[in-house]
Parts: sequence; structure tokens; C-alpha cells
Amino acid sequence: MHSLHQVHKIIYFDNIKLSQDYVEWDEVRTNIKDYINARLLDEISNDTELNKSGEVGFLVAGLAGKLAEHAVDTYINPEGLSLLIENSSRRSQMPEPGFGTLIAGISIMRFKGFSSFYVNLESDGEKLPVHFKRIGAKWKIVQIEFSDDFINRVMQN
Repeated sequence: MHSLHQVHKIIYFDNIKLSQDYVEWDEVRTNIKDYINARLLDEISNDTELNKSGEVGFLVAGLAGKLAEHAVDTYINPEGLSLLIENSSRRSQMPEPGFGTLIAGISIMRFKGFSSFYVNLESDGEKLPVHFKRIGAKWKIVQIEFSDDFINRVMQN
């Protein structure tokens, strides 16, 4: 509950230092890269034009994967999160962290075992599962699941 509250403070106060303490950035980046690469391979295997092109199709997939990995490395970090928070139109709608929000966190936590839980953050009717894992004495974010629609919107922009 404390770690979830700290994540709320990261977003509300745009606190880069706190994000370094409560987000396992390397693991989050790896999970996002794996997801994007799997999506790219799936898209390419279903694209008949790329399948017909043979080796060129795989070259295009490899280049797209490398570009996606570079984008993830560039933006999925404390500074990238801060930039996203600064440009968010929803930031003003977030309640200030306090005792009430700390206690409210209990209702959205879903435990997967003794060392992991997740919360479904909602925005515009879309759920964004955020997974925490106990690392030492702290619980840290290790994975964020984006919907296929979200990934498609990002890839189109």
C-alpha cells in the first residue's frame, strides 16, 4: 500500500528521484520491448505483402524492432515519465496524495502471490494494469500492460 501511495506521489508531484526508487526501469523497458517485438512479429506474419517479400520483410521487421527499442530506451525512464506527466491534460484531475488516497489504494490492489500484485489504473474507460514485485524490502513497478489500441495509436503517431 505504501509503494502504491509513493507511485501516486511520483505522478502528482512529478518526482524523478522517487520514480527511481519505486520503478524498476530496466525491467519495465525489457517488458515493453518484448511486447512490442512480439506485436511486430505478429503483424508481419499476418501481412501478406511482407510475407511475399521474403528476406526484405524480415529486414523491415528487424529495423522496426530496433527503432521501437531505441524509442523505449529514450522515453521509458524517469525523465521520460516526467515529460509525460508535464504534458498530461489529466494531471489537474488527480487527487492530492493523502491518508484517504493511501487507504483507497487497498481497494484497487490485486495480489498475485506473496511477492507481487497489480493495480488497474483507469483513464478514459481504458484499463492500464501496473504490476509490482517485491524487490528486497520495497515493492517496485516491474511491468505496465498497454492495450493493443494504445500501442496501435503510438505506432501510428
